[in-house]
Amino acid sequence: MSATSKFPYKGQAVYPQVALQDNGQYAACFIIRAGYDESGEIRYVRELPTTEFPSEDDAVAYILDFSAEWIDQNPL
Repeated sequence: MSATSKFPYKGQAVYPQVALQDNGQYAACFIIRAGYDESGEIRYVRELPTTEFPSEDDAVAYILDFSAEWIDQNPL
């Protein structure tokens, strides 16, 4: 996944930061920003790998599901 990958959703953007851990699992870290570019305020950050997955695709799917729910509950 590109470091600049982003997924726009309802006036905000989700920036996944999936990282392969030493244990072979993928950490699901991400940032949610207001707006569709990197100039908007940061609204949510998950920096620590609180959830890990067996594949990068699984980690991104979790990030997008979590982020959509969070954005729906915390509109701009």
